Amino acid sequence: MDRNYFFYLPKVQSEKTKEVIRKIVNQKFPLNIGLFFDKYIAWYREKNKEKCGIKKQISLLRNDQSLKVPFHLVPLDLYKNYRNRFKFLIHNLEALNYKIGIQYLKLKWRLAINLGAVSVYETSMLFHRNYGVPIIPGSAVKGVVHHYAEEYKEIPEAAKIFGSQDKKGEVIFFDALPIIDEKEQRDFIVLDVMNIHYGDYYQKGEIPGDWMNPNPVFFLTVEGVKFIFTIVSKDEKLKEKAIELLKEAVSTMGIGAKTSAGYGYFENLCYNQKRK
Repeated sequence: MDRNYFFYLPKVQSEKTKEVIRKIVNQKFPLNIGLFFDKYIAWYREKNKEKCGIKKQISLLRNDQSLKVPFHLVPLDLYKNYRNRFKFLIHNLEALNYKIGIQYLKLKWRLAINLGAVSVYETSMLFHRNYGVPIIPGSAVKGVVHHYAEEYKEIPEAAKIFGSQDKKGEVIFFDALPIIDEKEQRDFIVLDVMNIHYGDYYQKGEIPGDWMNPNPVFFLTVEGVKFIFTIVSKDEKLKEKAIELLKEAVSTMGIGAKTSAGYGYFENLCYNQKRK
């Protein structure tokens, strides 16, 4: 690890943290990636200024020049246990006469979720707090499906599905969880960049021109991963309608940030997944 990096932690803890990260990189130990990007910010000095950057943060985790978070850092064993507990929850709901709607969808390209959340990097990404895998919160899933239904559909059951000021909805939207294929061994959390060429034009109203310096802003995305979307309801017809709207919404409107640039769009898998 580059000794020029430092952490704003008590001195003893700082040295221990560096040693832990060094072991993670060298020995391929799993890591809560979300915790690493949120709490253990690596700072460095450049032109007598202290800076931090998500690109530099990723460089601590790699031994090459790839701008991707290493696959081996995902705590797969812990995440599998969480998925199993989630399946157990769904089976219990089914035993209580809830109707289960499950849809497997794959990202067409990349997903930027929670991009505008508060972060020292200026951009952010939503990781599961305990297991460090990227997720799509149920509130975001419900929000985009509700918006799609209001803007493009006339759904008589909309108030029942999504709720209103006077009554809660009869359909529950769970967090969408990634399906991480251990056999593929591919790095699916990748660094992306939006390059603002005319910053002074947007910020100060100056005339734009080629003499202005671009200001690259780096952010994390999820690339090419399958997600499992789960909804439940005690009403079979509402469940089926919600699943139909869900598939249409995330394939035509997308979900998350930068959908106008092609992020956040999903497609149906060409095969049927069986729920165990």
